[in-house]
Amino acid sequence: MKKWLGIILAVLFTVSCAEMPMGTDMLGENADIVGTWVEESHEDEITLMARAESLAADAYGFTIRGDGTFIERKNADWCATPPISYENFEGTWEALSDSLLEVTVGYWGGTITYQMRIVSLDEQYLRIRYLFGDNRADSK
Repeated sequence: MKKWLGIILAVLFTVSCAEMPMGTDMLGENADIVGTWVEESHEDEITLMARAESLAADAYGFTIRGDGTFIERKNADWCATPPISYENFEGTWEALSDSLLEVTVGYWGGTITYQMRIVSLDEQYLRIRYLFGDNRADSK
């Protein structure tokens, strides 16, 4: 009987964890970041993203999925002079805190890991600061 109870509890635990969006529980009020975002503008070190139904064919953007996957639409090759060609690159994300994500994603030259600081988030707009290399939160 104890063996069956252990199996039933293991199955219930696995099913309940599988239904939880990865990392969103740690985001608190910022859990609404899950979705698709397209770049609107830059101001100083802040990037303004607008919520969208889908990624734009000719603009930077990304999709954050509740299952921990990440799609980033960005420059498809090393040359950043117009005309720029865009491509979707797959990756993953993880919430490090309620306002900090760590993203690992492909790019034309391999794979990169960076952090994304959530500056503000509402129904329509997301303001973020990208943290690379020595500017990452864990290196301070």
